[in-house]
Amino acid sequence: MSAEQRYQPNDECPLFSERLEEHIVLFTRGELPNRGRFCGNCYTPMSPDTARCPHCGALTDGPLTPVDRIPDEVIQWLREQRHTESRIVNSFAYAAFVIVIVAGLGIVLGIPYLRAHLLPATIVYGSFLLFGGRALAGVLGGYYGDHIAYDRARNRLRQHWAEWIASRGQPAEV
Repeated sequence: MSAEQRYQPNDECPLFSERLEEHIVLFTRGELPNRGRFCGNCYTPMSPDTARCPHCGALTDGPLTPVDRIPDEVIQWLREQRHTESRIVNSFAYAAFVIVIVAGLGIVLGIPYLRAHLLPATIVYGSFLLFGGRALAGVLGGYYGDHIAYDRARNRLRQHWAEWIASRGQPAEV
């Protein structure tokens, strides 16, 4: 899975469209203002002549009319989601390196020839660390960690979204 392809579960929460996520990231970097025209339901950026949100399908003349800024809570949700994802993925990747370090030591110390010869042991251990560490970190962190992290962060986002919908007092248009 490349950096461009994030794991996307199919759930009922319309946040965060790629355009919204990009806008929030640029806003938090100070590269864009938190102004414009955003869907009143999912806050995806829209052009002035858009009649229906391209992400969630909400009508601009419906009960949730477009807004001129992204609510601070929604921006915070993206920060929280990314922090959770990062923490879990990195934890899985570091755990992979610990496993490889211990397994590599086990191999070097478990084979009598390697235990008795420093140069071959160093080559085997170094190769094991380099290739095994990269491969296992990619599998544990890049695949399993990514799925677990995204699902956990997405569950929390769905909780925020449900509370947000209830606080608006209107059903979400999806």
